Amino acid sequence: MGTISHVPQRVIDAHIHLWDPDRLAYPWLSAGFDELPGRYLPRDFQRDAADVNLIATVHVQAEIDHDLDPVLETEWLDELADAHETPTAIIGYADLRDPALGDVLARHARSPRFRGIRQEAWFDPKSRRADIPRVNLLDDISWARGLRMLAEQGLVFELLVWPSQLEQAASILREIPELVVVLEHTGLPYAAPSVADWSHALAGFFGAVPSARLKISALGLSDPTWKPATINPLINVALEAGGPDRCVLASNYPVERPNMRYGQIWDAFAHALEDLNQVERDAVFATNAAAIYGLSVPI
Repeated sequence: MGTISHVPQRVIDAHIHLWDPDRLAYPWLSAGFDELPGRYLPRDFQRDAADVNLIATVHVQAEIDHDLDPVLETEWLDELADAHETPTAIIGYADLRDPALGDVLARHARSPRFRGIRQEAWFDPKSRRADIPRVNLLDDISWARGLRMLAEQGLVFELLVWPSQLEQAASILREIPELVVVLEHTGLPYAAPSVADWSHALAGFFGAVPSARLKISALGLSDPTWKPATINPLINVALEAGGPDRCVLASNYPVERPNMRYGQIWDAFAHALEDLNQVERDAVFATNAAAIYGLSVPI
């Protein structure tokens, strides 16, 4: 594949994953995800991303076995980054309900790349997937206390919830205005009864939570082939809800890899956003992410 001509030269990928089952356990990976690579390391990612001029990457915790110490993943990622310059920043895992949360965060923070936490909060009582909780964490007072601890330490929180949870999430997060929260995967439009329902929920969330940011990613869940007729309207709704100054872009690689080459994802973003002016494009493709994740990169 040749150089992606439509993609701006400054790109920060705000959501990638790396994994190595020989190093850590990933229960979800062996439960119906046979199309994904069994191992995915920096050299694999760098080969996939060779045609896009990345200036930084953000690794989001890859759901290692929750019985393991979550800091093990951050330590492993630091080793990889020292050797291969990928990733640039790390979003780790912690159970915000854990009485020992302070200790977990302190140990994560030994990494100079650590920026925050993701604890997936979408839920399904009937799910058998290891990465989907069986209970609604938003109902737990101790979970909200954990969010306050993140805010006190100046950490980012990455929020993954169903569209139907956004109103409840907003009611919690607007009480913690100092917490920067990044709503992941475009707010999961595929999981709403309709695009209109998702759009309404998204607009309500961003209207209620000024500190919220939107990560436009995982659109393959709505259409694995990323057809412009499907994807572009979703991106337009997302931009309207968050505004170009509050949105970032991400590949969700290698989860999207079975259907889309890395460069194709960024080309799709570029085409969808071609009506933005240069300042807005630079913001969505790079400068917003640099600000959120505290990245010292040439902007």
